[in-house]
Parts: sequence; C-alpha cells; structure tokens
Amino acid sequence: MQINEENFKVLKASKDTLGSHLQLEVTLPDGKCIIRWGLDEVDYMRIKDIVKKNYFDILDAEYYYEILPYVSVSLDKPKGKQKFIASVRCVQGQKAAKIEFECSERFAGNMEWFRQEVRGLEDLESLRWEKFK
Repeated sequence: MQINEENFKVLKASKDTLGSHLQLEVTLPDGKCIIRWGLDEVDYMRIKDIVKKNYFDILDAEYYYEILPYVSVSLDKPKGKQKFIASVRCVQGQKAAKIEFECSERFAGNMEWFRQEVRGLEDLESLRWEKFK
C-alpha cells in the first residue's frame, strides 16, 4: 500500500481508563477514519512533550501534528542495541518542522504492521474511535 504522510494526523494525545493513546485521523484509499492508537507510557510522554511545544515563532490556529508513517532503526555501536526512531511533524501553513524521537519496539512494530497489513478501512475496524467511547 502506498501511504502518504497525511495518514496519521494527531487529533489528541491523552490517557483514559484503558491507558495512554493517540486519537489519529487516518486516510486510506477507501476513505478516512479516526482510530485509537494505544501507546506505552514512554512513547506517550515523548509524544506529549513534542505536541505541547511551539516549533515556530508563533503558532496560529491553523497548525496540526502528524505521525510520519515510518520508523527508522539505528545502532548505538556495531553489534549494539537497536534504537527505533519515529517522527512527528508540526505543520503550519507552508511550514513544517520534523521532530524525531526514540520510540519503543512496540510502537515500531505497530507502525510496521500498519504499513504491511492495512489495506483499507475494514482492516482498522477494531481500532475505530467509536468502539472506545
């Protein structure tokens, strides 16, 4: 599946009785839906810290954040521990700031699942926001 970088628009990063999560608007070839993307505490805190900062001189009402649809891997040293690096982008009009953060293996695995397995809205039925209200 071809994924564009607008697929993971962050609507909210918060906690509820089920735990930490992102509310994401996802765009697929057959439409859009809002999903609940569960996070572990470390990923939640890293993303929450990113989305509460101002990356431009001023932030007007027309800005938003996106989770970019890929994760990269780096090594501390040869044969060392893998680090998974994800990215959030703050978009305001024609400007954008890409902010990288170290993410968990769970986050990286979920992103890989999405990239490899999700073909349409039907594949996201179990994650639809309405199921968690």
